[in-house]
Amino acid sequence: MKRSLTKIIFSCFSIMCLVMMAACSRTETEEWAYIHDRETTILSLSDNGKAVFEGEKYSYTLENDILTLTDGDGNATSMRFIPDGDQRLLYETVVYEYKGEGQPDGVIGYWQQVDGYLSFEFTDNGTFREDYYSPGYYFVDEENGIIKLVYNDMYADTYIYYSIDGNTLTVDYPWPVVPTEK
Repeated sequence: MKRSLTKIIFSCFSIMCLVMMAACSRTETEEWAYIHDRETTILSLSDNGKAVFEGEKYSYTLENDILTLTDGDGNATSMRFIPDGDQRLLYETVVYEYKGEGQPDGVIGYWQQVDGYLSFEFTDNGTFREDYYSPGYYFVDEENGIIKLVYNDMYADTYIYYSIDGNTLTVDYPWPVVPTEK
C-alpha cells in the first residue's frame, strides 16, 4: 500500500510539474516601431499567431513578405512587410480621390486623401509634390503598378505601389520600421 501511495504521489507531482512548465512557457514577440519614433511599438507579432497593430488586436500570417492581419470578424488586411537591411518596410494603404477637373489621365493630377490631409500632385512633365511640401520627380511602371519617387534632396528614393479605379488612387506607401527600443 505504501508503495502504491508513493507512485500516486510521484505521478501527481510529475503531472503538476509538466503543467507548470507548459503554463510558464514564453511566447516570443517581435515588436516594431516606426524609424522616426523607435520607442513606440506600432506592431507586435507573437509566435502564437496573435498581433497588435496600432492598438487593434488581430491574428496574423506572414508569408512571402506579405503580412495578413485578420480581425475578430474575419476581415483581412494584407500589407507588404519586406526586409531592408536591419529594418523592414511596412507598406500601409492610403486611398486618394482625384480632385482635378474631368477624368484623371493615369496618375497625372491632384489627389487628396479620403478622410485625411495627405496629398499627391503629379504633373505631366514628370514632377510631383507630396503633401503640399515634398517635391521631386517621378517615374511610373504601369505594368507592375509601381511609382518611383525621387525627392529633391529631402528623402531617399521611394517605390510605392499603386492602382487607379475611376477617380480613386490607392497607394501602398513604405514606412521603415525597426525593432522597438526599450
